[in-house]
Amino acid sequence: MRQYNQTLFSKDIEIAERFALSESVVLYSGECLDLLKTIPDESLQLIVTSPPYNIGKEYEKKLHLDVYIQQQALVIAECVRALSPKGSICWQVGNYVDRGASIPVSFQSN
Repeated sequence: MRQYNQTLFSKDIEIAERFALSESVVLYSGECLDLLKTIPDESLQLIVTSPPYNIGKEYEKKLHLDVYIQQQALVIAECVRALSPKGSICWQVGNYVDRGASIPVSFQSN
C-alpha cells in the first residue's frame, strides 16, 4: 500500500495494491471497455482518461478515423452510463494525424 499526502484532501490518501473496501483509492488494470462494463450504473464521481491518440506510435495499431471514433464512442457511452448524474469526465485526446494533416477529434455527449 502506498500513502500520498495531497493538499486537496483532509487526510492521507491510500492506494491499495489489491481491492479492499477500507482503502480510499483502487486502481484497476485491464482492457478499458471490459472493465467499464463491470462498473455499476451511475456509481462513479470522476472519470479521468487519456485514450490512445491513434497517431501510429510503435505500440499501437493505427485505425481509420471512422473506426477510431466508433471505438471511442463505445467507451464514452460506457463512461456516461457509469458516471453519477453529478459526476465529471476529464477526457484527454489529441488530434488525428493522416498524411501530415492534423484533424481535431472532439466528441459530444447528449
